[in-house]
Order: sequence, then structure tokens, then C-alpha cells
Amino acid sequence: MKLITILESLKQKPRPATDEENLYLDQLCSEIRQTDSEAARWRILQREGLDRINIERYGFDTDLLEVLLGLRRAAMN
Repeated sequence: MKLITILESLKQKPRPATDEENLYLDQLCSEIRQTDSEAARWRILQREGLDRINIERYGFDTDLLEVLLGLRRAAMN
């Protein structure tokens, strides 16, 4: 299971996240919080598949898009 898989599934058929998905997301959030740099956070999101998609198509809030794009920029520097 990966974040992108969960996002795709919820986009195709909106529904509450399953217990398994919620647990996975909690663990992922914990891992991201424990990192010490923006670049490390982006590498985690890359591993989860966010670098292979057009994140704008998911309808995320503007604030979230800015954070994700900022993480990506930080990883490139």
C-alpha cells in the first residue's frame, strides 16, 4: 500500500478511508514528522508515488499544494 494508491482509490470512488488505510496514513504522518528536513520529507512522498503524478488534478487546497511544491523545490536544492 502507498499513499498514491489510497488517493487514487478515494478519487475514483469517494468513501471513508478503511481502518487499514487510516493506520497506514497515521504511520506515514509519523514518519514525515520525524524527519529533520524538507528534502527528507519530499523523499518520503516520492517513495509514496507523489512525484509521478500531476498533484494539481487531485483538487487539493491551495495551501496544501504550496506545501507539497515547496517540499519538492527544497529537495531539488
